[in-house]
Parts: sequence; C-alpha cells; structure tokens
Amino acid sequence: MYLMNHCDIYPSLPCAYDLAKLQAYLPPILKLEAVSALRLCFDAPLSQKYLQKICALVQEHDVALILSPAKLELIRDVPLSKIDGVHLPSLAEVKSFAGQKDRPKHLQVGCSCQTLDEAMSAGERGADYIGLPATELLSLTQWSLIAELPSVAEGIHNLEQARASAEAGTDFLGIPLSLEAGTPSLITEVHSLISEG
Repeated sequence: MYLMNHCDIYPSLPCAYDLAKLQAYLPPILKLEAVSALRLCFDAPLSQKYLQKICALVQEHDVALILSPAKLELIRDVPLSKIDGVHLPSLAEVKSFAGQKDRPKHLQVGCSCQTLDEAMSAGERGADYIGLPATELLSLTQWSLIAELPSVAEGIHNLEQARASAEAGTDFLGIPLSLEAGTPSLITEVHSLISEG
C-alpha cells in the first residue's frame, strides 16, 4: 500500500453563525488530534466579543486560529496578537500584509492560489504557506517536491479527495464546514484515514 504523507486537518468556517451554535458545534471537531488550525472566513467586521469567544474556544483545544478576511481592510481593528495567522484571498495582498513592520512575528500568513506560478509568487512575497485547490493534484504534487513552504489542499469535499491530496504530498487538508450539515462525518472519516496512514 502507498504510504500517505502525514497531514493535518485544516477546517474552514464562515462566521455567519451565532456564538451559541458554534460553541456547541466546534468542540467535537477541535478535539480531534489531527485538527491543527481553524480558518474563520468573514466579509464584514468581527465584533470583539465574537473574536474573544472563538479565540478562547480554539485555544482550549490547542488549535490555531487563522482569520480569513474577504478584504484586507477587515482586519484593521483586529488585535493580531490574539490570533495565530491570516489567510489572504489573493496574491495581491500578500506583499503589503507580510511586509508590515508592526505585524507580530508569530503570525502565519497564508494565501489562496490557483496555479503553481501564483504559489511561487506568494512564497516570494512573504507567505508562510499556500493553498491550492484539492482538484489540482499535479500542482500539489509538484509543490511538495520543489517547495519548502507547507501547502493546503483547499476544498476537500469527500474522502477520495482527502486521500488523493495526502498522497500528492500536501501538508494540510482544507475541509469547508457547514453547521446546517451537523457535525460533519467527513472530518471524522478523514481523521481516521490520517490516523491509519
């Protein structure tokens, strides 16, 4: 049997949900050993109360909190020392954000890319990790062979994509979450796959 690359689970969640629902939904996911980071996606300013509660929830499970704003200006008022990273939606924002002198040193900067060339540019501009679509297995494989920066296979929707992305050498499996679906069985299945791998 082909030995898979060790990778972690990196779920992403839109913050369109109220805190009470998140506080019930997230703990069973965050407690899984392979879940190392949670990406919180948002397209409107975050309230300080919301952010504080999410920070406390992920920190309780030793999971990194990565904020993913739709636009860079949405994190202007976010206390960056309280979070672990920022995932930027495009290559254009990487250089300006990664180069900020007041950016905390611990803060990881990631970027969604569509091609290998974009991923290379993101790394050159200061990204600490890159995201490529899970459907781009050749790009994920090539990245794992030529680059030192970690990669996220983004948009994993089934176990076959998770397995193929892990075999391609990705470091993180990006799985979108939805509260409407309940606690996703996919997360549990992928966790079992990784544990066996």
